[in-house]
Amino acid sequence: MDPFTAGIALILVQLSVALVMSGVFLATPTDRTTRYWAISGLLIASGVLVAVLNNRQPRPIFALNGTGIIIAGLICQWHGIQTFYRQKVAAWGWIIGIAFYIAYALCFYFRSSFEYRSALLAFTLLLLLGMNQRALLRGQGNARWTFVRALVQGGVLLLMLGYALRLGMLILQITHQMQLTGTTFDIVTSYLVPLVGTVLFTIGLMLLYFERIVEENRHLATHDELSKLLNRRAIVEAGERELTLSRRLKRELTIAFIDIDMFKHFNDRFGHDAGDQVIVDVARILEQTCRNIDFVGRYGGEEFLIVLPGASRSDAAIIADRLVNAVRQYRFRDTYPVTISVGMATLPHEDESCAWDGLMLRADAALYEAKDLGRDRYCA
Repeated sequence: MDPFTAGIALILVQLSVALVMSGVFLATPTDRTTRYWAISGLLIASGVLVAVLNNRQPRPIFALNGTGIIIAGLICQWHGIQTFYRQKVAAWGWIIGIAFYIAYALCFYFRSSFEYRSALLAFTLLLLLGMNQRALLRGQGNARWTFVRALVQGGVLLLMLGYALRLGMLILQITHQMQLTGTTFDIVTSYLVPLVGTVLFTIGLMLLYFERIVEENRHLATHDELSKLLNRRAIVEAGERELTLSRRLKRELTIAFIDIDMFKHFNDRFGHDAGDQVIVDVARILEQTCRNIDFVGRYGGEEFLIVLPGASRSDAAIIADRLVNAVRQYRFRDTYPVTISVGMATLPHEDESCAWDGLMLRADAALYEAKDLGRDRYCA
C-alpha cells in the first residue's frame, strides 16, 4: 500500500464516521457528544487530506495547517469522550494544541529536518491518544467489560502502539543517521496501523454510544421515571418470580404495600411539583432502608410495593417498623413531616395455594387496617 492510497482510505473512514455522527446529532441536536465526534471526524479527514495533497508538492503552510487540523480533531474527540462520561471538559487540551502549533511553526522557521517535525507530531498524537485512553478508563470505572468497550480500548492501544513505534523509528533516524523513511515499516506505522486503529476506535465509539441508548431504553422500560424505582410492571414481575421461587424452595416471602399518608392534602397545599419531590424523597428513603436483596418499586401515584424474599412474619415486622421510622424522621423542606402506612403480607413456606393476587389482596387489606388505626404505622 502506497502512502497516497492509505491516506485516501483514512480520509474515507473519517468522513464516514463524521457523516454517521452528524446524522445522530441532527436527530438529537442537544447532544454534545455526537457534536464533538462529528466535528472530530471532519477535522481529522480534512487534516489528512491536506497532508496527502501536500506530499505531492510540499509547502510549509499546508503541512502546518494540515497537522494542526488533525490535532484539533483529536482534541474534539477527547472532549466527546469526556462529555459522554459526564466528565468536566478540560481546556488544557487546546493548550497542548496551541503549543504544538507554535512548536511546529518554529520547526519550519528554523528549518528543522523532516524527522524532527515528524517526531514532534508523533509525540503530540501519542499524548492526545493517552488522554483519550485515560478519559475512557475513568468513565468506565469498575463497570463490567463488554465487547464494545474492549473494541474501543483495543483501537486506542493500537493507535498508541503505532505512533510509539513511529516515534522510536524517528529517534533512531535522528540519533543514528539511519534511513528508514519511505520503507515498508514507515508506511505501516504512518498509514496502515493508524488506518486499522482508527477504524476500530471510531466504530467502537459509535457502538459505545448506541450501547448506552439501548441500556437507557431498557432501563426506562423497567423503571419509573420520577422515583427511579422499578415501575409497576417490573415490580409485579419480580414479585411473581420470587413467589414461584419461594414455593419451589419452600421458603417464606413477604410483600409490603406502602402509601404516603394524607398525600392529596399535601399535594393540594404545596402543589404537584412539591408532591413529586416528596415521592422522590420517600422512594430514596425506602430504597436505602431495605436490604440489598429486596425489590422496591413504585406501584402507582403515592403507592409503593416492596418484595422481601425469605422474610418471615417476624422479619417483616422489624423491616416495616424500620421503614415507618425512617420516613417519620424525614421533613419536607426541613419543616413539614411526612409519614407512611404499611400493609404486610407473608407467605408461609407451607402455603402452596396462595397466588400473587391473593397475597396482594392481603397486603392491601393490612394497609387499609393501618390507615383505619390512625396512619403512620404498619399492620401485618
